[in-house]
Amino acid sequence: MPLLHARLARCLIAAMLALPPCAATGAAAPPWTADLQHTSWTRADGAPSAVYSLTQGSNGLLWLAATDGLYSFDGVRFVRHDSVYGHKLRSQQTMAVSAQGDTLWVSYQFGDISRIRPDGAHHYLGQDSPPTTVFRFGRAGDGTMWAISGTGLHWLDGERWRQAGLADGLPPGRPHGFLTLDDGGLLVFLPDGIYRGPAGARAGGRRFARVLDEPQLGAGFLRPDGKVLVNGRASGIALYDPATGQITPFRIRNGGARLLGYEGDARGGVWVSSGAAVQLLDAEGRLVRQFATAAGFTDGVLNATLLDREGNMWFTTANGVDRIRQARLSSVALPPGFVPALSVTPGDDGAVWIGNTDRAGTFDFPSFVLAPDGSRRTSTVRDVSASHRAADGALWFGNDAHLWRVKEGVTRRWPLPPALAGRSVQALSTDAEGRLWVSVIGHGVHTFHDGAWNPGGGHAELAGPTAVTIASDRAGRIWFGYTDNHIAVLDGAAIRHYGPGQGLAVGNALAIVPGRDRLWVGGDAGLAWFDGARFMSLDERGGRGLRGVSGIVERADGELWLHDTGGLARIDAGQLETALDARATQVAVERFDHLDGHRGMPAQMQPLPSLVQAGDGRLWFATSSMVGHVDPARIARNPRAPTVLLGAIRSNAGTHAPAASLALPPRTDRLEIDFTASALSMPERVRFRYRLTGQDAAWRDAGGMRQAVYTNLDPGDYRFEVSAANEDGVWSAQPARVALRIEPAWNQTLWFRLACVLAVLGAAWLLHRWRLARLAARMKEQMRVRTRERERIARTLHDTFLQSVQALVLRMHILMGRLPPDTGLRAEVEDVLARAEDVIDEGRERVRQLRVPGVRQGCLAQALSDAGLALAAATGVDYVERHHGRPRRLDPEIEDELFTIGREALSNAFHHARATQVTLLLDYRAGELHLSVSDDGRGIAPEILASGARQGHWGLPGMRERARLAGGALDIDSSPAGTTISVCIPVTSAYQGMQPA
Repeated sequence: MPLLHARLARCLIAAMLALPPCAATGAAAPPWTADLQHTSWTRADGAPSAVYSLTQGSNGLLWLAATDGLYSFDGVRFVRHDSVYGHKLRSQQTMAVSAQGDTLWVSYQFGDISRIRPDGAHHYLGQDSPPTTVFRFGRAGDGTMWAISGTGLHWLDGERWRQAGLADGLPPGRPHGFLTLDDGGLLVFLPDGIYRGPAGARAGGRRFARVLDEPQLGAGFLRPDGKVLVNGRASGIALYDPATGQITPFRIRNGGARLLGYEGDARGGVWVSSGAAVQLLDAEGRLVRQFATAAGFTDGVLNATLLDREGNMWFTTANGVDRIRQARLSSVALPPGFVPALSVTPGDDGAVWIGNTDRAGTFDFPSFVLAPDGSRRTSTVRDVSASHRAADGALWFGNDAHLWRVKEGVTRRWPLPPALAGRSVQALSTDAEGRLWVSVIGHGVHTFHDGAWNPGGGHAELAGPTAVTIASDRAGRIWFGYTDNHIAVLDGAAIRHYGPGQGLAVGNALAIVPGRDRLWVGGDAGLAWFDGARFMSLDERGGRGLRGVSGIVERADGELWLHDTGGLARIDAGQLETALDARATQVAVERFDHLDGHRGMPAQMQPLPSLVQAGDGRLWFATSSMVGHVDPARIARNPRAPTVLLGAIRSNAGTHAPAASLALPPRTDRLEIDFTASALSMPERVRFRYRLTGQDAAWRDAGGMRQAVYTNLDPGDYRFEVSAANEDGVWSAQPARVALRIEPAWNQTLWFRLACVLAVLGAAWLLHRWRLARLAARMKEQMRVRTRERERIARTLHDTFLQSVQALVLRMHILMGRLPPDTGLRAEVEDVLARAEDVIDEGRERVRQLRVPGVRQGCLAQALSDAGLALAAATGVDYVERHHGRPRRLDPEIEDELFTIGREALSNAFHHARATQVTLLLDYRAGELHLSVSDDGRGIAPEILASGARQGHWGLPGMRERARLAGGALDIDSSPAGTTISVCIPVTSAYQGMQPA
């Protein structure tokens, strides 16, 4: 008894709090059918308990007011809120919630009301609020907000809630509910009857009037036909017509179950709480479907209901939340036990034949014919293991004992031959000559025509193996599908075989279907098509893959339907043709699985096929537990694009609430962004894509994941965007966005980076200057070493060689003084002495050159010019100078080497070339310093050029050595027409960063 009292009390509360669910819907939805999908959530799933009010916001989220707080639900996750739009709730003990546009109205169990908008919140407290708890909110046609509390009916007058009382035509007492009529008026349900207020009725305005005198009247709801279903103690359940005021009885035919409460919806359904179950009745009160608590419904007493904008029905109970939605696939009610190995075969005029294979005990059912209008008739065909519809409309059925033929209402039966009896017929097909091809398990293929059987149809190799499936095409060929990737075709009198070598990779062939332009083969390992020579595999892109394909239908428009272990698969005709033209191995597939009402597993051996097309265009499929159908031309689609919502944004610094823009602290290099979408029908099929502008070049496909993660982010401005598509590929009109700015740390600023660049450049410049200084110091040291060496050589020459020669000259003078004058010998000695004086002078000049460089103050051109002019004056040979480019200061060592090379080349040209003209060229313009001396003389002897020097002479080798020491190379070009000696020094070696002169 206590349990019963508790249930009755809950039922009364639910009835008292009832509001018309039609207020939450837009356009009228079609009536419910028995093909419904139920899902429940309890505390174990994060759902709240004891929810007495729910609503749907403008963004599609469900809001639920529970005794322990306000929750939202996006179809996947329940979230408990302490605040809404960033505005804190007054209490976690909520009672009622109502969404009106972007405004959320919330009442609390101990009084007060909150109106929460994105731009702010207002709390109605004390005298501005109803004196007791508000159970329900509603809006009238003129926009006035109304509320029911424990003391009466209230309306919002500006910033204060006022109670409608006797002055407004309403007696004292707590209303059981109210609803808004199509004309904008209100119907209020009070204990003594129904009161009606015209559009715009409010305190101080037009008064309410009682339109139905009915004591102990419960709440009612508005039906799509404009009538109101009410329940009174006197008249029972009845229909009240607000337009005429008439009331007519309404009979509920729910099998005599208890009526603890009821709700209605805009689809014309009546939902009855019976305690042990929740029942759906149609507009005439007939039972459509029942959901028992023992089968998963959270409770048999309803607290609140809502029909959402996608056409789903939501219920809250003491134990959780339930959702009912219309399935896309329709099913056939089968007799109890009529389930093992179901078969379906298309009949005449859109009818289908449905049978089962098992003959044992209670499973021994005859096949029945289901007409398009739902009527049934029983047949004499039983235990079907294979079926086939011939081109002439004849239906063939087979099992382990008989063959049946049904045509134009006439059924004939033939027994299997004794040699075949006891083994099931596996496959059937007919050819152009009207012969029936029959595959019998363990006995191969036979033909049957005019009562005669022929093993293999006259082909011995067909009479052995068992064909799993048989089909005939428009060309008259017969195709046989076997196990282990083997297919044979009978083309006239020839038999060809296909296997892995010809691209076949379907495993066991379960279905062969000739299409408009190609042959389709399905198997346990996949799908393939025949291009005339080879088989090409085709699989599902981005999904589970096509496996166990035992039913194939190609529609007249080219659309392809498959039945495999994952359910039904639809391939769009245009996408299919594009994929086949490109020889693609994958194509986009639309799935119809358990979420759409598919149950069980299609046959993988018999009876086959598991998918057929009826004459009215509907597709019929059979599984291990159901027979269902779908009309490809009338698939229910969800045109409602999901609304994308951003959730928490987590960074190194913590969690941030979503906002239009967000500034993140320095050193933030990781982001985790949560998002969701308000798609309540099939959230499992919602797909997301997102991008972070400034990081991503294109959209990222997230599939069903609801979080984006980024790492190694640099400081800067970003914009995160995310879009979602519902189960039918309808994308959200606008992506959800958030502008993000990651502030740079001090060492990540542009000024810091510029300072670092300048510091690096400064350091490089200092290093360069240090290097130059080191090189200069090294060169100075080398110059000092060379100078000291020259001075040593000069001292040696002066102190030894020249002194010795001078001593010889003195002795020669003494000896010459002893010779008689005017003699030939004295003249010869005088000549020797003159030459000795020349040697001494030349020695002194060499000593002077060793002690003093030939080039002074960097004037290489002037020094060479002086040397050339002196040689020209001494020899009488013409001398020409050419200078190109702006002279630049040279490295002193390089300059001295070049001068020595040039002077030696000039000396050789003037003294040995026998030339009429000598030319000096000094070129500063190119990427290298070029010095050359050319003449028009007799040239250098070939043997000297070959050996590189004259025997005992070191002029040419010395020039080469000096050129190499200067970082260049000496080149000699000589012919009988003249000689050119040139040396090239790279600029970097010659100048070493020295500035132009």
